[in-house]
Amino acid sequence: MSKAAKSPDVSARQGKLPLIVGLVVLLGVGGGGGYWWLARQKAAAATETEAGHGEAVSHAEGGKAEGAAAERGTLMALDVFTVNLADAEAQRFLRTNVQLVIDGDQALIKEIEEAKLPVVRVRSAVLDLLSSQKSADIATPEGKDALKKAIAQKAARVLHHEVLDVLFSDFVIQF
Repeated sequence: MSKAAKSPDVSARQGKLPLIVGLVVLLGVGGGGGYWWLARQKAAAATETEAGHGEAVSHAEGGKAEGAAAERGTLMALDVFTVNLADAEAQRFLRTNVQLVIDGDQALIKEIEEAKLPVVRVRSAVLDLLSSQKSADIATPEGKDALKKAIAQKAARVLHHEVLDVLFSDFVIQF
């Protein structure tokens, strides 16, 4: 009698197994399709953004001169900065990755980086400048542009080479 009682449970479990496997496969296919769709949307948005920046530079007043200046420079990475900002009402932080476009070739950048002291001096000057900023001032596009100009001036003074542009690849303010 105990065998007869166990039979319906076993057959009920075996009947649910294809349903469970089917649901798992359906969820996997749905998740993969959703990921594929989001990746395509993200790629399309990135393409639109790149196309938009190109138009803005070419139509901007003096954009051609600035674009040509940026093309002739060489990139010098200063790595990540994490600093306390000068806000009195609350403790706020800035995390940014700064890169300089310097008027010169790759040999000049290699020479500067091998000397190490100029890079440390530039990092120190940028660190001092960043830590003296207030979050409200640098949170706006105008504030970021002013900060870029100030970094370019300080870096040029320390490196004794023209800094054509300052690029932020990350810029996060913790409020």
